[in-house]
Amino acid sequence: MTGTEQRPPGLSLESTLLFPISGNPIGFNHFAAAEWLLRRDSRLSRVCFVLSNGRHPDPTKRDAVVPAPERLRLCELACEAVADPARSFLAKQAHLAGERLRLTPPTMQISTLEFGFDRAVRTAELIPLLRAQAPGYAGPFHWCVGSDLVTRMADPRIFAEDDLRVLAANLHYHVLEREGAPLRDALAHLEETRGVRLDCTAHPMSEPPPWLGTFLSLSSTRIRNAAEAGDPLAGMLPAPAAEQVLARGWYREGEPGARLVAPDGRELGTRSRLALLLEAQQAAVQRAAAELAEALLARRGRKEPHTLSLVETSTGGLVTAALAGRSGASRYFLQSRFAYDAQAKASLLAAGGEGAPSGSAVSEAAVLALAGAMRMAAGSDFALAESGMAGPPDAGRRSLKYGHCWFAVAGPDRALAETLQLNPFLTRREHQLAFARHALELATRFVASG
Repeated sequence: MTGTEQRPPGLSLESTLLFPISGNPIGFNHFAAAEWLLRRDSRLSRVCFVLSNGRHPDPTKRDAVVPAPERLRLCELACEAVADPARSFLAKQAHLAGERLRLTPPTMQISTLEFGFDRAVRTAELIPLLRAQAPGYAGPFHWCVGSDLVTRMADPRIFAEDDLRVLAANLHYHVLEREGAPLRDALAHLEETRGVRLDCTAHPMSEPPPWLGTFLSLSSTRIRNAAEAGDPLAGMLPAPAAEQVLARGWYREGEPGARLVAPDGRELGTRSRLALLLEAQQAAVQRAAAELAEALLARRGRKEPHTLSLVETSTGGLVTAALAGRSGASRYFLQSRFAYDAQAKASLLAAGGEGAPSGSAVSEAAVLALAGAMRMAAGSDFALAESGMAGPPDAGRRSLKYGHCWFAVAGPDRALAETLQLNPFLTRREHQLAFARHALELATRFVASG
């Protein structure tokens, strides 16, 4: 249904999941959540995405960047393509798992009820409009939310008393229960502080099958960050919508996080939240490099083995730059290699007298082999290696291992390997910086332990 139009024939709001889209744009996280609820709850057979007009009633949230008509078109393009494996990474992953999406164009609709308002619209205001489109139906509407919204309901600055009563009386909440945010605690707190008991079904986000659950770690913020960073978007939303976002340059400026002000009070510009985050991560890498340098120099002072070499694959030279940029690095740092493709890794392994291990390059065996080969080739006391996938997801590939990295340190008489798994939808630079920091911290622990 669109706007205040009557329901198309055959649509029953009794069996329809109403899914509010307040962020922008709609992505595979929204589709994955809707798909899972259709599979999980036999009462549901359709989904209606309730598209915001862009004004957010929650004062802690920002308004949408893209105007409502353009966001509607993005949503339409996404809904048209989401079930097609050729245009949708979600549908492609379902196909690879031997599944077919239940979300198809006939089972999805878009509501633009909010577009009739030129101000922020509270959910309670939509209830009578929905009732008008469902004459004769007196039961509750199925409404999808995250567990964080239930927590925010306890805040009277966000939800007025009267609105809470309307929502509790008219909605059955399907709550996506995020890890670390148990719904029962939020419900108990809401009842204790506001005297409101919600009708809810909890859907833990840890339970969907891997091909579907991975997409639940995506968010509108991740999509906006990827657009700002210039990363590919087709792994995050259906190709036609991704192409439109890139072509129009939406979200490239980033969400403001800080204002730059001159000493005389003149505003010089803003810094995005992503830029500030990356700066903090880069500083953490530098601190980790300083700690590793101290550990190696301490060994040198005790006349113990202390020289280091390293091989990087997914970090793109960040570890090398952090170490080589330090004064006095020549006292412990011998050399590094950047082995990006399979042939470069094979050449390094051959030079170090190591055979190429079978299986994935992102594995314990592979990274241990790289560390051992680098130590032999460089003649260093220690060698540090990492092998990972910085991503983010690319719809042209099958893998969902993005954000996964293995690390190893080889020493004179032992070796150590460990792995790190991050949100696959972080930007490429976020992954690289996190991998670099972890590699340096692992090496510090290894050499300091003797």
